[in-house]
Amino acid sequence: MGMLAVLGGGFGIGLWYIVARGDAKLAIRQGMSPEGLRYGSNQPGFGNAKQQINAKLAIVEERRRARELAQGRLAQLEAERNVAKQAANRSAQEAAEQAREAERLRLAAIAQAQAEADAEAQRAEDEAERRRREREEARLAEARMAQIAEMEAQRQAELDAAEAARLQEIESARQAEAVQSKQAAQAAMKELQERLEREGARSSDVQVSLMWNNFNDLDLHIVCPSGERIHGGNKISKCGGELDVDANVRPETKKPVENVFWPEGTAPAGQYQVYVHHYKKHKKRRSRDPTKFQLIVNSVGDVMEYKAALTHGDPIMLVATFEVPSMAERRRKQKELEDQIAALERGEELVVTPEAPPAPPQTEQSEALVSELNERLEREGAESTFDLPSAPDLDKLSDGSSDQG
Repeated sequence: MGMLAVLGGGFGIGLWYIVARGDAKLAIRQGMSPEGLRYGSNQPGFGNAKQQINAKLAIVEERRRARELAQGRLAQLEAERNVAKQAANRSAQEAAEQAREAERLRLAAIAQAQAEADAEAQRAEDEAERRRREREEARLAEARMAQIAEMEAQRQAELDAAEAARLQEIESARQAEAVQSKQAAQAAMKELQERLEREGARSSDVQVSLMWNNFNDLDLHIVCPSGERIHGGNKISKCGGELDVDANVRPETKKPVENVFWPEGTAPAGQYQVYVHHYKKHKKRRSRDPTKFQLIVNSVGDVMEYKAALTHGDPIMLVATFEVPSMAERRRKQKELEDQIAALERGEELVVTPEAPPAPPQTEQSEALVSELNERLEREGAESTFDLPSAPDLDKLSDGSSDQG
């Protein structure tokens, strides 16, 4: 653009110079050519100037082209230098980046190695601490086990001593209880024998006796295996049993007894049921309830004692059941007794397992019998009838021995 401006300026100056010269003479005629233009000095006219101008313009254009070529070349060289410089910069940057990356990797490797070394050292320290704790815990555990074993041995020794003392106390109490029970049984049997002898009662191998200690009227009822009932209204039964003592129909004695027996060897084999009925409370004698009583059953040598209590108005109570063995069983039992006696005479020790008396069963037969008893009691003038009683808790009812009658 600068060259064009310069050339344009030069062209304008040239035109001004041609027009402004005073010696220029124009031959204006038909068919005048540029070469006809002559100056006053006879120098070439406008056509020559044009040629010169064209030559100069060509020179100027050539130079402009040369400058443009030079500028293009310079620009190309500059571009190539810039490209090379940029490539060099990129190479330098890449080299620097690679160097930085290598340094970073080296530092990271160093840090990782240091971390691994620290971790390994920490693991070794932790392992050492763990082993130390395990040794300490094992030592403490052994000490605790030893202490526990010692305490357990001491506790076991104390338990053994306490158990031995308890067994000794139990044995002493058992012996004392056995002595008291034996004494009580002996006293009861002695009292029973005195009352039976006083009333002229009879004894046999199968016998049921009832005694109490006030003026109230208790009645003894026994149901035989055949279903027949022995009581005050049926004193002599078809099954062979006999009620030979019926006490306190009137308030006669404070130590009454009732007795049912079968002549020796005549009691039918089978199950018997024993009931006790509080028939009447004699108010004139100021007898108090509940009335405690004792029932003694002798079934071919098996003597059983029951204790309970009744209040007037209570249901008739099923107190006991017992079995009378057949004659063959009696002979077998007699043989066993003879063998035991013979063993005792030889000095041998016998182990006898006591048999608990059977609990009174609550069966349909018992319900029917109680219903029949209630009906008969009503016919015989009893004050009330009663429902089927439950089996009594004889131990609970018999606690204490004071006379309340």
